[in-house]
Amino acid sequence: MLVLLDRCCGLDIHKELIFACCLSGDSDSPTAVHSQFVTNQNGLSELCNWLKSLDCVHVAMESTGVYWRPVYEAIEDQFPDCEAIVINAQHFHNLPGRKSDVKDAEWIATMYRHGLLSKSFVPAKEFRTMREVSRLVRKAVSERIGQINRMEKFLQIRDIKLSSVVHDITGKSSRALLDLLVQKGHLTLPDIESVCGRLKASAQEIRDAVKGTLPIYDRKLLSRILYELDFYDSEIKELRDILLELAEPYSVQLKQLCSIPGINVDSALAIMAEISATPQTDFASSEKLCSWAGLVPRNDESAGKIISNRILPGNPFIKSILCQCAWVSVYSRNSVFHDWFWKRQARIGRKKAIIAVARKMLALCYKLLTSGEFYDPVVALSPYQSPVQ
Repeated sequence: MLVLLDRCCGLDIHKELIFACCLSGDSDSPTAVHSQFVTNQNGLSELCNWLKSLDCVHVAMESTGVYWRPVYEAIEDQFPDCEAIVINAQHFHNLPGRKSDVKDAEWIATMYRHGLLSKSFVPAKEFRTMREVSRLVRKAVSERIGQINRMEKFLQIRDIKLSSVVHDITGKSSRALLDLLVQKGHLTLPDIESVCGRLKASAQEIRDAVKGTLPIYDRKLLSRILYELDFYDSEIKELRDILLELAEPYSVQLKQLCSIPGINVDSALAIMAEISATPQTDFASSEKLCSWAGLVPRNDESAGKIISNRILPGNPFIKSILCQCAWVSVYSRNSVFHDWFWKRQARIGRKKAIIAVARKMLALCYKLLTSGEFYDPVVALSPYQSPVQ
């Protein structure tokens, strides 16, 4: 088999140990040098010095979870001449080989030197930090929604039908009503009239919906729910401020993404955190980027029959973000995606059509970030130059 690298190293990374194997030589029987390191700072420094002593500038690593991050960043900082890749674990485990920690490292190096491993997309360090903060925002938003549902359940159990007369139980007027309910245990008509001047429902309708008295322990529970809701609101705000600070050097790219219909600042930050501000450096085309994101059908055909055309798993974070943006875009009549979606959703189904719109939006993001242009609705609506054709 053709040898592409005359010297390379394979790393099998665990929580506390790193098994390393360096293969050198261009023959079918290379010289193997095995070693083992711990995953603390001293061990990572020893690993980098060991790679330097062997003059090994090609490293492939496999890891479970996030254990690869400190190893990758240590090599990135202490041995910048080294080209480190994180391999696709699913692809690697489909290859035939022998399973043990030492043999794994040697097998990774063997596959790497023959060019049989596909690397995973690892963005630059600043975008890895942005990605981490962005996913924390996503988690906090999810927890906040869960807290709102918990509060709605609490109120319904006690026959307080606030959600029947207001659009948002977390709105300003609704929150003022709930604070009064925590303080007094019941609401009078003057209390409601003092804080609900702008609601569509009349004060009497609200009074009928929230009629009743909360015991002291129920008021304490509601107070705790409101406290946790405030906590998530402040956490989301702080994390978004951190994201904006991290994205400040890429303000132009952020404006390019925001110019696309359906994408606002929050979704643009999340998209940039996942694909970076320069996706063209890691993806040769928009088709490869869409495949990585899991927005294209799989290639599963045998004997001329298509076994499955379901979309690939891909990156679930970028996929869900783009689907949300796609729904916003197709409900806007001024969007180029509006007519495209509604003409096809009856024929292929709403879910397939929205995935197709999400793919087109990601391809458009790639095009704008690569060319440095902004979204132009006049060009987009042209039948000959439409970016969604």
